[in-house]
Formats: sequence, structure tokens, C-alpha cells
Amino acid sequence: MNRIDIVYGGKPYSLGGRSIESIQVEIDGALAVGLPFWLRVNSGEGRFEDAYLLIAPGIPVAMVNVKPNGVDHDHDGDELYEQD
Repeated sequence: MNRIDIVYGGKPYSLGGRSIESIQVEIDGALAVGLPFWLRVNSGEGRFEDAYLLIAPGIPVAMVNVKPNGVDHDHDGDELYEQD
């Protein structure tokens, strides 16, 4: 399963079962109509705890596509990414 790690306000959050691209489309759509957007994420480690991040212009958000075992299953044919 895909997991996206999100850094917001200097704290880590995560979102499972989604791709970065699908999250970007969702956020872009909300920002395009000028509305603030609440992104539901996980704030717990080891257990799911809902958290809602306010996404609006001027609020920095970073997303990282976590690759299980260093393998990027979303990009067939690309070189494998391995962390040291």
C-alpha cells in the first residue's frame, strides 16, 4: 500500500492508500475555486488518529512518497530507488 508522509507545521503526518498525484489534484481543485481545504490525515504512530490540515495559500506543506522496501511500484521501468 502507498503511504504519503506529510510535514505540516513542522510535524509529521501520513496518508495511506493515496498517490501524491491524487492529493495534488484534490488540493489544486479546492485552491482553484478559492476555498480553504481541510485534508484528513493520520497523526498517530501505530494507530490511526484523525487530524485535519488546513490547506490554503501561504501555508507550506511537504509530501513524500514512501516506497516500501525502497521500491517505487508506481513507476514501472524506472530505476529502483534504494536508501542507504
